[in-house]
Amino acid sequence: MRPPTPVTESRIAELEEFRKSKWSGEEFQRFLCVWLRVKQGMTTKEIAITVGWHVNSVRRVQKDFVDNGTSALVSKKTGGRIRQNMTLEEEKLFLKAFDKVASNASMVVVNEVKDALEKYLGHTIHLSSVYRLMHRHGWRKLVPRPRHPKQNKELAEAFKKRASLKG
Repeated sequence: MRPPTPVTESRIAELEEFRKSKWSGEEFQRFLCVWLRVKQGMTTKEIAITVGWHVNSVRRVQKDFVDNGTSALVSKKTGGRIRQNMTLEEEKLFLKAFDKVASNASMVVVNEVKDALEKYLGHTIHLSSVYRLMHRHGWRKLVPRPRHPKQNKELAEAFKKRASLKG
């Protein structure tokens, strides 16, 4: 087994200074992962049992501390639009091009918006992303399509004739 990465004196001083501050629960657990190793000489496995984490998680926190200092111990914000293609302002500007079409009492076809968006972004996107974008900015579907694109016209006419004969 490989020996743990040594912690420099400057990092230990930084850890002592951080010990005086207030933390949330997860920040305290991260602090313990490093402090128990530096001050108490505990192994990673013992620390994992004490903190209630997996051994690899403890190692990752310790390595982050050695590399980045106390910023590795502070809780990171999660959530939000991590995988966004554009900011909300950019989305508004993009949809302004379709405002004229929508305001003239005609329909905006989602596939046209999708094609324009793919050209703007430079990569393909799923149709559901376009629907979510439009929904985010208050656009909604008002008129259903007049017929199914794979509809067989001959069968539809034959069905209409049979239905009228029965009635």
